[in-house]
Amino acid sequence: MKELNVEEVHNRLTENIKNYISLIIKEYGLYMPSYILERLKKISDYSEILKIYDYGEVNAYANEKNIIMPLCADRILSMLSRIPGYGINKKHKPYNNDNIVINNNTFFTYINHVFISGTNTENYYEDLLLHETMHFCGSDGASVLKEGINELLTRMLAQKYDLRTNSCGYPKEVQLSYKLMKIFGENIIKTLAFIHNRESEIQYIYNELGEEAADMYQLISDLAEKEFYEKYYSHMSEFKGVVGIVKKAMFYKKIDYSQIYEILENFKLNRENKSYKKI
Repeated sequence: MKELNVEEVHNRLTENIKNYISLIIKEYGLYMPSYILERLKKISDYSEILKIYDYGEVNAYANEKNIIMPLCADRILSMLSRIPGYGINKKHKPYNNDNIVINNNTFFTYINHVFISGTNTENYYEDLLLHETMHFCGSDGASVLKEGINELLTRMLAQKYDLRTNSCGYPKEVQLSYKLMKIFGENIIKTLAFIHNRESEIQYIYNELGEEAADMYQLISDLAEKEFYEKYYSHMSEFKGVVGIVKKAMFYKKIDYSQIYEILENFKLNRENKSYKKI
């Protein structure tokens, strides 16, 4: 694999970030609190946003100040590139424009894609960048359900503007968020994405949809958090290096949100029955 020129990669990704922020404001600005919009519009040096260094993990991170990419990913991808068959199909993609939002992709799908396509470090960063730029722009990730909403909105943005993303992140949470969006409506989900306080989330749903919806949201959010932590997040210390990537996919596979889907379906049916009776 070609040696990584961090400065050149940083410059190219900075241009992407600038473009992404503009499109995120265009698409979701109406749902952002004014203080977030003001912060984004005051950015004068986009190069200061991105940080690339080795912190011992392959995951990317973002907060209101920075987007952080893992330099150690270069070492891991270099190791993978020595395996025969790496990069056998450079044009391989784990999705098309029709199924970029909702698909059956998993973490295993992405690992397979990385190997078949011969993904290099810059491509890997690009696969993560839009999701993390959404977080930088204020889309919350404080709970697993909110991460699902963030990834859902990321994929919707990528589909609309033909942007690059991996369409494999938080697959189970995306499908859960999509189901919730079909019940609550897009405007509710887009607004929820930019609310950073659980009590404020519940109050917002209460004001818009009533007490039953607010109680249901709180319940499924708590259940999702518990399931995600017990089956996956509590094992994070094991997800380092090449072996860690495989373990990450295996533990994630154990997550089961079937109880939450039952709650959502019951809520949907009760709501439809009440509407029918009113008519």
